[in-house]
Amino acid sequence: MKILQVFERFYPRVGGAENHVYNISKELGKLGHEVTVVTSTSIAPNDVRGLSKRGLSLHVSLPDLPPNETTEENVKICRFEPKLGFYTLLFTPGLIAYLYRHLREFDIVHVHGYLHAEPAIVAGIATLKKKPFILTAHDLKSSYGGILGLTKKMADLTVGNLILNAASVLIALTPINRDEYLRLGAHRERIRIVPNAIRTQDFASLRDSDSSSEGFKQDKMVLFVGRFVAYKGAQHIIKAIKDIATDYPFTRFVFVGQDDGYLSSLIGLARSLAVYEKCSFLTLVSDTELRQLYANADVFILPSTCEAFGITALESMAAGTPVVLANAGGLSFLLSDLGGSPLDMGGDVPIQIAKAVKEIFRKGTHEDVENRRKRVLQEYSWPAVAEQLTSIYGEVLHA
Repeated sequence: MKILQVFERFYPRVGGAENHVYNISKELGKLGHEVTVVTSTSIAPNDVRGLSKRGLSLHVSLPDLPPNETTEENVKICRFEPKLGFYTLLFTPGLIAYLYRHLREFDIVHVHGYLHAEPAIVAGIATLKKKPFILTAHDLKSSYGGILGLTKKMADLTVGNLILNAASVLIALTPINRDEYLRLGAHRERIRIVPNAIRTQDFASLRDSDSSSEGFKQDKMVLFVGRFVAYKGAQHIIKAIKDIATDYPFTRFVFVGQDDGYLSSLIGLARSLAVYEKCSFLTLVSDTELRQLYANADVFILPSTCEAFGITALESMAAGTPVVLANAGGLSFLLSDLGGSPLDMGGDVPIQIAKAVKEIFRKGTHEDVENRRKRVLQEYSWPAVAEQLTSIYGEVLHA
């Protein structure tokens, strides 16, 4: 099949949805399909002229990425320069022109995202050209409040409703994600559940190393992996450090992620609470280093209120690390399916984090963690996801 994947940003952009599109494209290519990814050259909210969560940017700092390249799995990547940004929306004329000219040349059109311009563009062009398309929204919720939250609700009732009703198939990552579609008026019979996954082969033989990973293996290590934005919740971990350090004073707190404008606030908070010397903030680590950090960590924490799935939580489980997760969104699915320590995000989160971490430190790694690791390695692989998608694509193609 000739398969078109459309998403706002792509590798080397870091993020769960970007990781998803990257890996399914590679696996579909390995299965012999002809895959094309159409995206922008942007990899950060503020590298485009316009307005983002970081404020108004009048200059362009786009990375020097090739407009066209082909991976070893025969995945073709077409990148187009965005001319203007407005929060989650990019105006990318070249991408629009490409889709208008070439959309009908593909057997399958699969667009990703919801709070972005690309699904609306694909829906409009696909409707005009009478071409079915598939949508994976990833996350239908928003962390915005105030006027932006109100704008999102208005978009749900207008453009969002049109997109969901125009798609031939809606792919949900979890049953919770499916229910979010239904609340927005989607038709149940159009929804298919296909989970996220990890590169299980990278974790199969991974074990804790006595040698220091980036110098962070001390008495105990707490790990957070996620973009530095407020809704990911790293600030709750920082607020819990003093409480944890009372009983475990040599604990190191490692925060890994791409800065989306919140890192300076996190560093400021750590300094104000006099715990900065216990923290390490990393914005650039290799995949190999990240996997070893997962394995070396004594506990992984993700107190995020807006996760469609939570790939980093799944990766930490695959590394055999105990997890403390927000009991919200896609993370609540992982907690119910695989287990872990839940956080009630409506309560005092730092106190809950400190309590959960100290309990894990006291108990150490136990049988449940190893059983969880085995299940992740058996059930959450990208080849399995690609096979599921191929079946859905065939269903749409022959409808």
